[in-house]
This record gives sequence, C-alpha cells and structure tokens, in this order.
Amino acid sequence: MTKSGNQLMLGGTRFRFGGGNEYWLGLDENVGGVNPADPPTVDLPTYFRIRDGLTTARVMGSRVVRAHTLGVDLGSPNSLEPVLGQFNNDAFASIDYAVAESGRLGLKLLVPLTDNWDYYHGGKYTFLRWLGVSTTDNGAAFFTDPTVRVAFKQYISAVLTHVNPYTGKRYVDDPTVMAWELGNELNGMTPEWVNDISSYISQLAPKQLVAAGGQSGTGTSVLQSPDVDIVDVHYYPPTAAKIATDAAAAKAAGKVYIAGEYSSAAASHTLLDAVAANQDVDGALFWSLFPHGDHYGFAQHSDGFTVHYPGDTPAMRTAVSAITRFAGLMGTCTGCVKAVGDAPLLTSVVKTEGVNLLTWRGTAGAWSYRVERATGRSWSVIGTGIADSDTPWLDSNTPTSAAQYRVVALNASGAALAVSAPLGVGSTEDAVTDPLEDWFVASQHSANLQRIPTDQGVQVSPNEGKQATLTYVRAGITSVAVTVASPRGRADIRLQVSADGATKWKTVKPRTIDAGRDAVTLSLSEMSDVGGVRVEWPSGSRAAVTRVSNTSAAGSLASAIPGPFAVTAPPAAATGVSTATSISWSASAHAAYYSVLVSKNADLSSPVVQAASLRTTSYRPSVPLDASTTYYVQVQAVNADGTTTATGPPASFTTRSPVAGVLVDDFDGYASDAALQTAYVRNVGGDPIASTLSGVADGFGSSMLLTYALGSNGYAGVTHAIAQNWSSSGGLRMWLQPDGTARNVTVQFVTSTGYWEKSISPTGTDAQFITIPFNQFKPPSWASQGATLDLTSVSQISFYLGGSTGSGTLQVDSITAYPAP
Repeated sequence: MTKSGNQLMLGGTRFRFGGGNEYWLGLDENVGGVNPADPPTVDLPTYFRIRDGLTTARVMGSRVVRAHTLGVDLGSPNSLEPVLGQFNNDAFASIDYAVAESGRLGLKLLVPLTDNWDYYHGGKYTFLRWLGVSTTDNGAAFFTDPTVRVAFKQYISAVLTHVNPYTGKRYVDDPTVMAWELGNELNGMTPEWVNDISSYISQLAPKQLVAAGGQSGTGTSVLQSPDVDIVDVHYYPPTAAKIATDAAAAKAAGKVYIAGEYSSAAASHTLLDAVAANQDVDGALFWSLFPHGDHYGFAQHSDGFTVHYPGDTPAMRTAVSAITRFAGLMGTCTGCVKAVGDAPLLTSVVKTEGVNLLTWRGTAGAWSYRVERATGRSWSVIGTGIADSDTPWLDSNTPTSAAQYRVVALNASGAALAVSAPLGVGSTEDAVTDPLEDWFVASQHSANLQRIPTDQGVQVSPNEGKQATLTYVRAGITSVAVTVASPRGRADIRLQVSADGATKWKTVKPRTIDAGRDAVTLSLSEMSDVGGVRVEWPSGSRAAVTRVSNTSAAGSLASAIPGPFAVTAPPAAATGVSTATSISWSASAHAAYYSVLVSKNADLSSPVVQAASLRTTSYRPSVPLDASTTYYVQVQAVNADGTTTATGPPASFTTRSPVAGVLVDDFDGYASDAALQTAYVRNVGGDPIASTLSGVADGFGSSMLLTYALGSNGYAGVTHAIAQNWSSSGGLRMWLQPDGTARNVTVQFVTSTGYWEKSISPTGTDAQFITIPFNQFKPPSWASQGATLDLTSVSQISFYLGGSTGSGTLQVDSITAYPAP
C-alpha cells in the first residue's frame, strides 16, 4: 500500500474501501463462558472468534479492518506489556494469528498504537500511571513528558519489530498492515508530539503508512505533519455533509482521508451511497463487528453499535445491507481468497424435561440454518429459517427413540454453505461436543497442552511431546468419541475411564473408525458406571486431537405432564394496558417450553400473536397491539409427556386509548430488569448506573428507576435505541420523580443531523410531568454545531445524570413526543 498525492494506491490502482472495526482481535473483553449470558472476562480471543470475525468482514465486502488491540495491548496479565518494560510474548498469539489470517483473506489492517480513553486494553493513562506522571487535564502530560515519550517509543518498537511465526515476517515488513495509527481518538496532541511519533514510526516502518486523528474534526497538528499520511475522523452519528467537509480539508492538506469509525446504528443506503459518491473519501469503517460465540450464538457487546451478520433485528439487518452495499461501491477485493466460514458445529443436544435442546456454533456468512434429524438411515428437515440468535433451539417433536442431528448453514438464497458433522443422542441421553477452543467443556487439562489453529478449528496436543491429559467428568457417561489427526492412520493416545472421574483410572481399548483423510476416531460405547473419561498422551506422542464428543445419562427427563400455572400479567380483566405490554405467567413444574396465543376473539380464533418454544415465563409481542382493544391470551406449558394449559378461561385485558403524539416508552413492556437493561444500555465510560423496573408511576404498569453513583467521571447515563419519526411533534413530555439532590438531568437524542440535548435540574422529591419543547434542544459542546434539527429519523434517546459526586435515584415513566401545537 502506498500514498500518491492524497490518494491510496495498491498495485498501481487507486484503493478505496469499506470496512469495519474489530477492536477485540488481540485482547477480548467479551469472552465469558459457555453461556453467552455469562459475565464477560478479558482474555485472548479464541482462534475461532478471530477467524470467524475476519471471515465475516470479508463476506460483508470489507477490504480493511481497524483493530485497537492488535496494537493497544498493555497493563493487564494477558497484555503484550503487562508492566512497564516487561513484554509477554505469549500475548502475541492472538495478534499473530489475526495478522496472518487477515493476510490470507486479502484484508488490510489499520492498527492504533495507544488510546485516548482509559479502557481495558490500556492506553495513554497506563503509561502515565506506570511512571507516576499526572493524569489530570485529560492526560495532557502524555504528549509533553519526556519519560512517557521514551516508554511509548519502546512499546512501539517492540510491537512493530515483532516477528510473526505464521508468516516469518516482522510486522513492519508485512503488507497486510496498511497503516499504523498514532492512537485512537487522541485529543490534545501537540504538533511536536505528532511530528516526533509519526517520524519515529515512518523510520521503523518505511513500507507502511502512518495515520492520525482525534475524536472529531481534522486538527491542524495532523494536517500539517509531514509524516502523517492518513487523517482518521470519527462520527457519532455520521452525516454526508460532515464527512464531506472533513474529507475536503484532508485532501487540501495533501492527506488521505478516512472515516475511521462511524455509528453502525446510522448506516443507511441514503447516507452511505452519498459517502461512496464523494471521491474525497478514501474509506469508511463502521463500529463495530462481532463474531459467533465459541459454543453458540454470537459474542455479545452492549454499546449500542454492535453488528452481527446478517443482523439480530430488522434494524441491524438494514444496517448490514447498507454497509455491505457501500463496501461494494467503494471497491472489490481483487485476488482475494473466497471467504468461507467454518462448517457449523453441533456443540450439544441436551434434554430438558425430555425435549431435545440443540446448540451449534455458527458459520461466518450464514443467513440462516436448517436442522435435520435422522432416526434411521434417512434425514428429515425439522426446522428451517433458524437464526443464530434462536439458539439454543428446541426440537419440539423430540422422538422417543435415539436420533442423530445435523445443521446446514444457508446463504441468503437458501442454498447450502456447509453441513455440520452429525451428533447422535439416545432416548435417555445428553450429548456434548467440545470445540476445544477454550476449556469450558473439559473438567481438567494439563498446562502443557497447546492449540494449533486450522482452517476448521484447532488441534490440541502437548508441547514438545510431553505427557499430558484432557479430562471430562459427567455423571453416567455412556459413550465417547475422540477424533485424532493422524497422517499415518494411527493415533498414539490412550483412553481411560473412571467411575468417579477422579480415581482408579483404567485404560480401555477403543474401536478405531476411519474419520476421513488423515484422521481416525477412537470410540467407546455402551459404557456403564463411568463418571469420567480421560484422553492421555504418553511421553513422546505428537498426536493432535481435533474433536471430543460424549454422551451421558440425561439430566432432565419428563416424569409427569407440566404442572398447573396461571397467566399473571397483564392482570385479569385489566384496562389501560400498554400496547407494548409483556405477557407473563407463573412457572409450570416440569415445563420444557411454553407457547403463547393472543387473539381479539374470546374463542382464540384468528390469533394476532403466536409464539412457540419459549423457554422463559414472559413474552413481548414484536409488534405493538392495537389501542382501545380487548385481547384474550392462552399460554400452554409443554414437555415430552404432554401439554398443560394455564388455569381458567383465556385471560383478557384491554389496551389503553391511543397516546397523543408518539409514545417513546412507558416501561410497561419489559418483563424483567434484565430485559430493561438490555434495552437501556449503560454508557461504560461514565460512572456506575443501573436501570431497574419500579412500581406504578403514571397509573399503570411499571416505570424505570435509575440508581446512580457519581464519581470521578462526573456523569452516568443510559442509552436506548429507537427508530421513530417525531416530525409532527412539538417536544418531549415525561414523568419524573427526582431524589431531592437537584442534580442535572440531561435528556439527549440522536437524529440524522446529530446529537441534541437539554439539561434540567428538577428539585424536590415530588413526582412531576416535565415538558421540553424541541426548540430548547441544542447540540452538545463536543458535537458539530450549526446543524438543523430534523426529527424524521430519531435513532436513540439517553438520560444522563451529572453534577456533584454522590449517589441517588431518578424515576422515569411515560416518555412521549407530544403533538405540535
């Protein structure tokens, strides 16, 4: 990659690109456990996540990926530089693989080297704290203190000159790295600092480019620096006009211009088609793309800008469509390998009250999945059009006999992309497959086991042929199958069993099955009184295990039909119910799942809502109900033994009269605190704040209680994504109950023309309705000024608390965009 004048060139041709941010590729804060709902942890991302995320980027047409933690990775035990001056070569494992995999796929990388913000992966504040330098004034000393400058250059040198074992190249010699970025959103850079650091990088990496930019705008220190090639500007939200202004300024200064981050929530064909048509724009990267989880579903992240392919919601699917189209308009990847994701991997078939519950690891580029089942020699389709977000998935017609399952990944046209290996389970068994990317399935493993990535997973083997074990402990193990990569057709490992999974291990002779080219499977079946299975590598063995599956006695078989239960919300014969209400019911003993039917007719004919295979005790219809209408509800609990209907006749309720204006939220449709917190996402850059459901505020249902603790950040807030048109409205009206502290309450919303906010300071503790005309909302000081308020497309609303330190509460209800006079 080179720069010619103010344009990027590749192989003598102008290079323009669309792409995405995958900040987590080197150090991941979203690892969690087997269950995507488990709390996140910071660790190296698995090889699968890296490969899946990069492959997904290519499927979406990306030519460039920007990734913070390929270059910003310090201050924690898993970091490149855990403490000042000490470097951890093991932490390069994920970075090395990500760089090599990007090169294989034909992707270029934009890599920041520090961060303006105090996030988990480290940045400028890490250096300041290490050296005992003041962190006040937004860390301004990072740009002026000479000892910090020396430490940062030492870090830069260690990263850039590292030799990647996959490629045999130093990073500075790898054409996969398009540019090194001075840092992410570095506000307050001095001209001298920019010139010095960009010159230092240019000397270390003369074959690569240097990028720089602050949080917003172009900045003279960047525009005037002789060694800065690329100006990187960020947009929340993006507008074609703002992008055009910044791009023109960069081009006039002889620089390449890119939008290094833009809000995926604002992605639309109208916006991105206009950006692509602007020849001053060399590239734009959305924030941000996440991969499939290692066991099922997707890696989750709750910043409001998460993108999964092809999209979890209609809004996300619209954004993905616009982003993919934009990438094609900006330029296609010539000479790239075809982006093909891993085949789906069935990771478990586990019974719940006798009903088989399936999980599978998804395929990059899959639009949906088809599930097939065989109870004999032939396969039958039992489910299709299934999304990754639908897993775990219930086989609601689980057979009483043994069955095998397989999953087929489908593209947008319904054609098969890849098929999983089958996973079989008996009529009273559970089955589990270990992806081997992490240690969440195995009960114990030797520390010297290593993972070697392949194009379809990993191979696990001991370092240097040393003795090692991998142990699985489950009650009542009935079979195990271990697949081994074996070029010579033999597997020099042993299988051992134990009654309790801890003592008296006994080596047993398995049956050997040909598993395809250069692989064999060692199988044990029809076992009894086994509580543990161990794979043992004897000293000198170099066998590589690629898959371990086992079956065991089912943990949840039906012993009776589901027990009695009742619909609990809305209350029987309730009136004034929100049109966005959730339907809730008490738990039924022995229920495997529930189904819900909603109709305007007492006999439940012509239902307007039908939902099945629900595994929670609440359901919120995806489309609002009609106002001033009586509805009837039937809920049924189901397991392998039968079905039980909620007690009494169908529950009924009547929705409230139409709301004057546009109802933004009345908080009556959230079934739990967890559901509310998923909708109202905390700004993690601020102080602690939690949203919980509270009691009746405006006369019916629930309200939102914000409990906050203001500290060093000076603010705390939550953000809710919406898609509404307020153009016929005159302002916002909402019910508030303050806590008597008179702290600032900032109401903020986002439109296609930017951020708009208004701060108020409600006094006392009395509940009150607050009315704020739209002409009182102005862009915040840090956002672009002079824009015209356009209310036709409102994408989010936020509430921020600010002021003196201390804790408190704010209760909110009935937010409405009231009609214009």
